[in-house]
Amino acid sequence: CTHDAIFSAQAEPLKDIKTVYGYSEWMKGIALVAMPGSSYELNSQSFDAKTNTAMFFGTFHGTHSGHLEGFPAPTYKSMETQYVYSIHVNAHGKVDKITKVWHSAWAAAQVGWTAPSNVPADAVHLFHACESGKGWHDCKQYCTHDAIFSAQAEPLKDIKTVYGYSEWMKGIALVAMPGSSYELNSQSFDAKTNTAMFFGTFHGTHSGHLEGFPAPTYKSMETQYVYSIHVNAHGKVDKITKVWHSAWAAAQVGWTAPSNVPADAVHLFHACESGKGWQECMHFCTHDASFDAQAEPLKDIKTMRGYAEWMRGIAVVAMPGSSYELNAQSFDPETSTATFFGTFRGTHTGHLHGFPAPTHRSMDTQYVYSMHVNVHGKVDRITKVWHSAWAAAQVGWTLSSSVPVDAEHLFHACESGKGWHECMRYCTHDAMFSAQAEPLKDISTVYAYTEWMKGIAVVAMPGSSYELNAQSFDPKTSTATFFGTFRGTHTGHLHGFPAPTHKSMETQYVYNMH
Repeated sequence: CTHDAIFSAQAEPLKDIKTVYGYSEWMKGIALVAMPGSSYELNSQSFDAKTNTAMFFGTFHGTHSGHLEGFPAPTYKSMETQYVYSIHVNAHGKVDKITKVWHSAWAAAQVGWTAPSNVPADAVHLFHACESGKGWHDCKQYCTHDAIFSAQAEPLKDIKTVYGYSEWMKGIALVAMPGSSYELNSQSFDAKTNTAMFFGTFHGTHSGHLEGFPAPTYKSMETQYVYSIHVNAHGKVDKITKVWHSAWAAAQVGWTAPSNVPADAVHLFHACESGKGWQECMHFCTHDASFDAQAEPLKDIKTMRGYAEWMRGIAVVAMPGSSYELNAQSFDPETSTATFFGTFRGTHTGHLHGFPAPTHRSMDTQYVYSMHVNVHGKVDRITKVWHSAWAAAQVGWTLSSSVPVDAEHLFHACESGKGWHECMRYCTHDAMFSAQAEPLKDISTVYAYTEWMKGIAVVAMPGSSYELNAQSFDPKTSTATFFGTFRGTHTGHLHGFPAPTHKSMETQYVYNMH
């Protein structure tokens, strides 16, 4: 560095440090005293010659086990924090300025440090008393007696006071989910509006009986939320607003909120997904209920009867032992339409006519049903929205495709390292190649690229593998697109590359082939 190199960072612990001297000594304290045995990684580096600025993207790892003046006592918690240095060098190549971009609050939260805060003490105390299930008995000392509460969340819609909410939380934290815990991820205070903000995460397992809630499901939740807490002129809390995705939390622990979804639509969903077939599903539909889906395997199915039987084949024959989840459901009374968001899981172990032989691979696929019901509550129309190609790729099914055969053969020949000797039969002799990627910037022909890939796949990374995740074809532009994943370990010597590192890569890429 230059002797007067300057430092800056928009980060609370570093706000008063203005020199690289000061920062380097601060880091010495962190790395050697507060977190002995700490480590770091240089993830990437670059240089902008126009501005004489180097950029370093790093990750620091450490556990707070040592005493350092000006910091809390050791918490024995660990941090993994990312940051970027922008380092300016002068004409002699010496560093004269460093700027650090770092989310210090995130790092501090990981190791349990509480930065100096202007958040009113009663608001902080209330947060902890409420989340730990102390109830109104403890919470009332931090509030006005008539403090109000509000939340746009189904379980809390009838609770209008902090008294009521603190008692509700007591029931959740101590009775429904004994042993629950919480984290205060961040806190702040806006002095202009006298409003404190707390971002928290609640963890618990539903193992206890609480009046008004389902029987214990023994499922766990990890749910995030924000409190907006207003304090009066005396620092007492007089209003709390909670922002919380209650439906997400309820789904985690298997609670079903009261619903206006028509019963027959719900019954149909479960009958269909569990593979009951038309014999069971027919009770919940009109006899001529229609079906539609923009998905290759379902394009010729036009009736609910046909789809229910197709699902029976999948769930019972092709993937015996399959399962599903109903993640969310809703109903729009204006259009008489129920919507179901589900996840289907199964392993292809059975023989089903019209499908490939068992691949013994598994799928975890998400989808949405839009179900229209008539005036009698019976389902008369279903539309399924589903990324069938993604699901098919998971279990190794190859759907009928409009992708030109030579383009597909070229993909496989290239990725498996066959080189130009094999690939040439699928290309024109002067086929061009381009990529905005440093190692490939000088390669302009498919001949050269296939030989480069041969070196990577066979010499530098012997035993490498790849997957074709998805493929498509646009007939208007005569362009095939392939989305792939390449995996390999650098164990071989290849001219022009570093010595073997014995490290592995898993890299995704897309080919556009004309």
